[in-house]
Amino acid sequence: MKFIHTSDWHIGRVMNDFSLLEDQRFLLCQLEALLVRERPDALVVAGDLYDRSVPPADAVALLGGFLSRVAGEMSIPVLAVSGNHDSAQRLAFGSSLLQRSGLYLEGIYRKDIARVTLQDELGPVHFYLLPYLEPALVRADFPEEKIKSYDDAFRLVIQHNLPAIPAEDRCVLVTHGFFSYLRDPDSIVCSESEVSLGGGDLIDARHMDLFDYAALGHIHRPQWVREPRMRYSGSLYKYSVSEAENQKSLTAVELRAKGEVSVSFPVLPVLRDLRVLSGSFDELSHGSPGAKDAEDYIFARLSDQMLIPGAMARLRSVYPNILGLSLSRSGSGAGLSQSFRTKSPEELFQDFYREVLGETPSAQQMEEFLSVLKEVSP
Repeated sequence: MKFIHTSDWHIGRVMNDFSLLEDQRFLLCQLEALLVRERPDALVVAGDLYDRSVPPADAVALLGGFLSRVAGEMSIPVLAVSGNHDSAQRLAFGSSLLQRSGLYLEGIYRKDIARVTLQDELGPVHFYLLPYLEPALVRADFPEEKIKSYDDAFRLVIQHNLPAIPAEDRCVLVTHGFFSYLRDPDSIVCSESEVSLGGGDLIDARHMDLFDYAALGHIHRPQWVREPRMRYSGSLYKYSVSEAENQKSLTAVELRAKGEVSVSFPVLPVLRDLRVLSGSFDELSHGSPGAKDAEDYIFARLSDQMLIPGAMARLRSVYPNILGLSLSRSGSGAGLSQSFRTKSPEELFQDFYREVLGETPSAQQMEEFLSVLKEVSP
């Protein structure tokens, strides 16, 4: 049994006022081409198909067209769950009818986890589709239990479904959330695109040990929770500057006999990359206008010590899709960490100067500062 595991498409995403719909359309075309070449037994999407609960009409049209071609025309089953960005109710609309076409969209949490069984020459493979869990929803199904956390909710749902999970067959869980093995949240690498407040949504990955493979969504950087059985496939595209250095990929999973799992990581071409460029304003502004990579999404980190008037507008003539810029700061921050109440204005100015520029003000600069201070002091 071979399937493609992916997640976090975020169709309809806008990044720094740039719509990514054209980039996402290109990526879905590349994914479609890969499915034609590889002919997997299923396509798995572990949540966050859309970027927001009420997606724009063109995002709905893009996703609908893609799913129609894959499940309808190519006859490749699509197994997907809702993520925290999706509207569970909207995603689940018409799901019972769509299943006849091989499109399984599990949007709404159910106490009894939905199961889709596919067959290969070795027998059945059971896919359990568990949408993003909100503890409040689970409490209604287990009124006698004290559910205080996401971990409590997930554990109870899995325990309730244990009798329906045959240990002798190959079983795959498709779900969306913040999972960490042995409760070590530092082992999972997040980006600015994911939100986690104090680890309150952390779920112990040991609850998934009974599955042959767990196809996870929510974390945007591709990574293992437990190799080779629990994996975040990562987002379809780079959705924040903090992801610029990430290599995005899909996860192609092959289940052989019970307990035998192998994976590979196909990479899809992108229409425009997201890159961070570092250097002085002069260096960056002398790029090559019209060059192919100049169309990439660019975030500039300027090494200049002083502000450059009109820097964004001037850089946009070279990089039309520039997202933003920042000035490098070489100060250590040590001076400002001390109590300012006991320091003189001269000391505070020196600390601030070192923090911003990474050097000590000259005697002439101090003299000018004291002259201004004298003028403005009552």
